[in-house]
Amino acid sequence: MQSIEGLRALAIILVFFNHANAFIPVVNRATLSVKLYVSQGWIGVDLFFVISGFLITGILIDTREAKNYFSGFYARRILRIFPLYYTVLTGVIVLGQVLVYLHVPRGDVFASLTPLPSDRWTFYCFLTNWIGLWKAQWDASFGSILAHFWSLAVEEQFYFFWPLVVWLVRPRWVPWIAGVLATFSFVIRLFFVLHIGVDNFVAPVAVKVQLATICRLDGLFVGAICAYLYRNQELMKRIRPWLKWIGAIGAGSYFVVYSAMLFFPEKAVQIIYGASKIPHDIGEASRLYMVAGGYSLMALGFGAIVLLAAQSDGSGTLMQRFLGSRVLAPVGKYSYGIYVFHVPLLGLINVFLVPRVVIPSATDYVISSFAVLFLFAVVSFIIPALSYEFFEKPILMKKRYFEPKYSASESELENCPS
Repeated sequence: MQSIEGLRALAIILVFFNHANAFIPVVNRATLSVKLYVSQGWIGVDLFFVISGFLITGILIDTREAKNYFSGFYARRILRIFPLYYTVLTGVIVLGQVLVYLHVPRGDVFASLTPLPSDRWTFYCFLTNWIGLWKAQWDASFGSILAHFWSLAVEEQFYFFWPLVVWLVRPRWVPWIAGVLATFSFVIRLFFVLHIGVDNFVAPVAVKVQLATICRLDGLFVGAICAYLYRNQELMKRIRPWLKWIGAIGAGSYFVVYSAMLFFPEKAVQIIYGASKIPHDIGEASRLYMVAGGYSLMALGFGAIVLLAAQSDGSGTLMQRFLGSRVLAPVGKYSYGIYVFHVPLLGLINVFLVPRVVIPSATDYVISSFAVLFLFAVVSFIIPALSYEFFEKPILMKKRYFEPKYSASESELENCPS
């Protein structure tokens, strides 16, 4: 669906600017506010989760009766995810070692940003987001230029068990199970907050909770519920008038809360933490809000937006014209490649280019910062586009061999010539 591609584009643009906000120069209060708002682009990950839950569950429901339900699904997922992921993962690790071996200036700095040898297996097994829990702390391997793969790890773990659940139960049970699991995710996060204590809910323990798979299921399963609702026209007629309101309140709630924290930080911290002896900043306060309920509320908002976009796909509404625009269409098409490539590219730019051209005390600080930002944006689009057209696309064409296959019905068998 063109509208879903447009939402994918918005999601990756948000994530991109979250990582690129370091290149926004701070020269006054206004630019600081812009920088802080741009840094909240991490919410694009939550939009990705909802979209993935919606699309994957839709595929599973539609192909549930296929003879090759499991093999077809996993083969197509592997063809889409594995080749580029493992190529970039291995390439970045090898590049770091080569730069050190060749004694390239600052090559050791780049190598230090790649995953630690003891942690690399978690990247290869899509378990990256669990490193912090296993090691009791986040170390250099999480602060690496491949740390963004944590969200892909969450999705891959979702793919591991959800197809079996959808296959085992009747379709009408799918939204109920998804709803229970989404609620369970919220309850687990709330338990962690209460167990640790509001005052002590700070990094690194707060980051562990944020990235643990069991704590980030809201978006995926809200998307799963939306996939079922989308296929039930009677239910869609009932809820459609409410989708705009749910989307606006759910997705917009975080920005209202964050804005209040940003412009009234002392008051916000006082309301949340009371007379705490431990100093807290708005980053910790916003993280607490998200874990205590913000993720669930945002998932509902994004779910409503996804449903509204899918239900009106192909129409001439303002929303559809925007999502199908010439700007968003190619970004959505290459969104997976942009996701995979942009953080390693950011690492290369930060290590080898920024120290030479972006000097805070220089008179051209603002110009050089925006020039690097522009370069980062260009290469983060061009390289994924080339990767898609010349590397991924030929592989994706193999997906046709794994289309759903169904058994002939009894009526078809009766009409077959003997």
